[in-house]
Parts: sequence; structure tokens; C-alpha cells
Amino acid sequence: MTSASEQLAALAKTARDGGTEDQALPRLAAYLARNPGDLLVLHWHALLLRGLDRRDEAIVLLEAARRLTPDNASLAHSLAQLKLEAGLPASGSFLEAIRLAPTNPELRLGLAAARFAEGEGELALSELDAMLKAQAGWYPGHRQYAQLATLSGLGAAAMASYERAIAAFPDSGQLYYEAASLLIQGERYGDALAMLDRGLVRAGEAKLFLQLKAGALDELGQEAAADALFARLGVIDDLAHTVRRQRFLLRRGEAGAATRELEPWLAAGVMEGLWPYAALAWRLSGDPRAAWLERPEFVAIVDLDPGEVDLAALAAVLRRLHERSGRFLDQSVRRGTQTEGNLFARTDREIVRLREAMRRAVATYAERLPAQEAGHPLLARRPRGRVRFAGSWSVRLGDAGFHQYHQHPQGWISSAFYIAVPEALAPGEGQLLLGGAPLDLGLGLAPAQTVEPKPGRLVIFPSTMWHGTSPFAEGERLSVAFDITPELA
Repeated sequence: MTSASEQLAALAKTARDGGTEDQALPRLAAYLARNPGDLLVLHWHALLLRGLDRRDEAIVLLEAARRLTPDNASLAHSLAQLKLEAGLPASGSFLEAIRLAPTNPELRLGLAAARFAEGEGELALSELDAMLKAQAGWYPGHRQYAQLATLSGLGAAAMASYERAIAAFPDSGQLYYEAASLLIQGERYGDALAMLDRGLVRAGEAKLFLQLKAGALDELGQEAAADALFARLGVIDDLAHTVRRQRFLLRRGEAGAATRELEPWLAAGVMEGLWPYAALAWRLSGDPRAAWLERPEFVAIVDLDPGEVDLAALAAVLRRLHERSGRFLDQSVRRGTQTEGNLFARTDREIVRLREAMRRAVATYAERLPAQEAGHPLLARRPRGRVRFAGSWSVRLGDAGFHQYHQHPQGWISSAFYIAVPEALAPGEGQLLLGGAPLDLGLGLAPAQTVEPKPGRLVIFPSTMWHGTSPFAEGERLSVAFDITPELA
């Protein structure tokens, strides 16, 4: 027979997974008032508070629970993770959790992130490196090492752990594939191609290797070789390969063929990741669905009331974070830095104030959208209850800094909120460009809309829309961006 404690744990899990934490929380709180020592329910109570962005309260609960059971590894892990998310010193908590669960690799990744956040990036890399020497097949560790090395300005050493592992296990096809995939995400296509060719020699002509190679050849401008390999592979029922084919066809000016290859995906209702390419193909081929997909009213420009957010105080907090930030291996920022982790999970007063102002703005945006429309990536969904952030970060651009065109197809809506901009922007400088096309595709499509950045200005737009920025000569452009998750919309 299921106990009351287990029933409440099941209720809490359902609430967390379904985004209804606020409905389940009172029942757990009432139970804990009568049974304060029930660690299972207390743990779930803290996790529900986390889902409601009440991490400071959750941390207090978990610290109390740890005092009751100092040898509980699960509680120690949750406490360390919550401290990291909240922007609090967490390396000591991760070390304690590792003492209790030394074989849990997630704790090692958390410790590395905490070390980096606390200004100990060199130590984080050293500890990861030691782990990877002992566990060459720890792929999440390799990826984190590469990211932290890049963030630390050690770009040339980012792939060092992969190379050492490959030297030790030269016939491991997975190592070559993982390394090449990461290099492609970082737009290091020449290095990726060399890695793939090495892997093909060792692992044979595996189709996954050839798919990556076709895309790398295309990005490098080796059109004849890319054409031959894409033709050999043919159309594959694989989303990532379809994206590569879309880029190849659009680059060759074959918008009609790109559109035709999208139709089966559209009919199946599985277009995540493909909507941005549909926008390009439809615009180029004159398909009326381009106007259906992206409409001017989907872009909202909101100038916040000065009383909602203290821009000066917020800028001071963000600049401190950027002092320990760099450029990720796989991001669109050029000549600038991007903060690591989920910015809105932090408990800094200024960031909490900004987060709640953004939540209100998104709710208003959703209320003003046209009627729901099945099949449309924006209009088919609405926030259900509380607005949820899928991710949030800050970008600081310096002289000649800009964002390359990109999109966030896993989100529902995306944003740009400006805290500081250069004082004297020349016409066309530093603009937010919406609805254009990546320059490397050579399509010549102008942005559908440009927005002038101003301190206190928020721009909201569909996550599937291509967006970037124009460079500026000098100064600082400090912004915050976030995505709203589609899973709970």
C-alpha cells in the first residue's frame, strides 16, 4: 500500500512535469507542518519551489534537511545544484555531494561549472582533465572541457581532451563523431572535416559520418564535393540531415527543391528546427505561406516604465558577471561575451526584479496575439498558467560587436532587452535585424524589420524567426535575452 509520503511525492512529480507546482505546493506544505521530518516530501517541496523560481526558499529547506540527514547524497546534490543556479558559491556543496556519491558524473560537471563561476576556471579544467584521462569515453566531460576552455580564451586547447582520447583509442568511431559534431557547432568546419576524414579511415564509411561531412563540405564552399555526397546519401528521414540539405539547396538557389523536401515534414507536423528554413524557402519562391508564418504583428516593442527596472543597478550586476564570461564555442556572439547558466535562476535582487517584469510583459504579449491556429508554430500555443523561461542570458558587445543571424527553434518566443547601448550610434549601427537570412547562405534577403536599441526597450518575437544585429563602431551594448519554453505553452 502506498504511503501518504509516497502519494505526495507522486503528486509533486506530476505537478513539476506539468507546470502546476503552485497547485500542489499547499498540500505538501500542510503535510510538512504536521510531519517536518519527512525528507522525501521535504525534498519534493524544495523542487516545487525551484520550479516557481523561489530558489532562496528551496535552499533554506534543503539546508535544514541536510542537517537532519548529512549523509543523504540526493539532498546534497539538489542543494549544490540549486546554489549553482542561484548564483551562490556552490563548489563546496558539490565537493560534499561528491564525497557521498563519488561515482556520479553529473556532480563532476556541476563542480566544474561552480569552479568556473567562482573564478577558478583553471582548476575546473585541471579537474576535468584528470577525470578524462581516466575515462576517455566520458563524452559530456569532453564537451564541458571544450566549452570551458573556449570561455577561458583557450580556443586552441578546446579539443585537447578529445585528441588525447583518440590517441589512446584510435578505433573509437564515437570519439571522432562527437568531436566533429562539436567542431561543426562551433563553425570550425575545416577542423571538423579533417576529424571526420580521420574517423572514416578508422570506423569505415558510417552514414552518420557522411551526413556530417556533406554539411561540412557545403559550409566550406566545396560545392561539387558536397553535391556528390548529398546525392549519394539522398533524402533521409532525419531532422538534422534535412536542415543540412536545406542549407545546401538554398545556397545553390534551389528554393523550390527546398520547399518540396519540407512538405513531408510539414504534413507530419514535425517542423521543429525546420520552420526558419521554411521561412527562407517560401520567401524566395514567392509562397504565400511566408506571410502566414511571419507577420509584423508577431513582433512587439515595449519600452518599460523606468520604475519597473533599475537599469543602472542591473547593469552593475551584469558587468560583474561578464568579467568572468567569454564566448561559447557554439554561439552567435562576435566580439563580445555571454553569461553562462540560466540568468533568471539567480537570486540577485536586480535580476529577480527584471525576471518578473519580463514575465508580465510576456503574459501581455500572449494575450494580444491573434486567435489560436492549429499548425502554426506561434499561434497554436499559449502559456498555460505561469509564464516559463526556457533559458536566459546576458550579452555584452564591445567595439564592432554583433550577433550573426540565428534562431532558437526549440523555443516559443524569444527576446532582447536593452540595458545599455552606445551613446552615439550612426544610422544603421547596432540595430536588431528581424526576419532576414544568414549572410553565409548568400540569399540577399533583407530583414523584414529593424529595431533601434534603447535602454529599457524590450523586443519580443517568435523563436523561429531569424535575427541578428548590425555592428557598431565603438561603445557597449549590454542586453538580456530569454526564451519561453513551448512545452508548457
